[in-house]
Amino acid sequence: MTSGAGLSPHGKSFNMLAIIESWEEEGSYYEDSTGQFLFILLLKVGLDCLVLSMCLRWLHTSFMGVCGLSVFLVDVVLLCAVAAVWFLGPARSPVSICFLLAHASAVFNALPLPMLSLGLLDYASEPRYTTCHDAPCRDLWNYSLTLLVWVLAGVHSCCSAVTNLLEVEYEGGRNALGCTVQESVFVVHFSVGISVAICCVMLLHYKQMPLWLKEANRLSEQRDNVNPMLQSHLRFRYAKLQQLGGDEDEQKALAVDTEWQRPPLYLSLTLDFGTTWASYLVMCIACELLSLAVPAYISINLLWLECANSVLVGLVFWLKSD
Repeated sequence: MTSGAGLSPHGKSFNMLAIIESWEEEGSYYEDSTGQFLFILLLKVGLDCLVLSMCLRWLHTSFMGVCGLSVFLVDVVLLCAVAAVWFLGPARSPVSICFLLAHASAVFNALPLPMLSLGLLDYASEPRYTTCHDAPCRDLWNYSLTLLVWVLAGVHSCCSAVTNLLEVEYEGGRNALGCTVQESVFVVHFSVGISVAICCVMLLHYKQMPLWLKEANRLSEQRDNVNPMLQSHLRFRYAKLQQLGGDEDEQKALAVDTEWQRPPLYLSLTLDFGTTWASYLVMCIACELLSLAVPAYISINLLWLECANSVLVGLVFWLKSD
């Protein structure tokens, strides 16, 4: 194993070992992986910035948006902390890189379930969740809940994080110091479960899919100027396929020309979600199938939050539809 990845499976649990240092007994080789962890976190913050550039104006409108902003801020703080450790070195740094990674993975591992649960309640309790509100009380409530989630995650980290370095001996006289970090089981199960659900829905309607997709693309081109009824933070438009029926005259014309019937709403939502997030879900599943373990402080990012947010918005929209 090379320390470039810095990770390896650890036992049967969903923990892994982040390689901090590695060396050979005769002293001919030594490598410190702090710079590699810094580079990985820099890539994550860059991805966060890319997502933020697309959805910044919607962040304050919902609890999930505030959570996304908080994740970005914590990522920046973690990046700065790791950069400080790398710059100062182990001797002068007040905390170790193992301390930062272990607590970061434990904190992020505790976030998904409470964030999604409270996000679902937030959307379900707001009948007009598609519009932007400037209510100070609601904004204060969202920020307070987000802070509470992070505080509870911090308490969980203090109880579960293991910051002791572990020495590992490899064949060939190579040794390494590693730190136990946590993988987010919730993110793995979420990606697999959503992918299976999409496949099941597609299989139920596979005979009608070509006609529906063809008609959806045609009407989508005609209605680019129509404001969508529902958006998530990545401009994910659930309403596009739901609007396929149009007015009565247009429906009659479509029925005569194409003998096409509007698909069920849940199928329209699934199609929109699948076309938007298929590549991300495939990447997550591929990592799991290839045993490429990803620590929680990497797998829980703004891209995953936006994917989960799309699921919540679509679910609430479907449940509240007539």
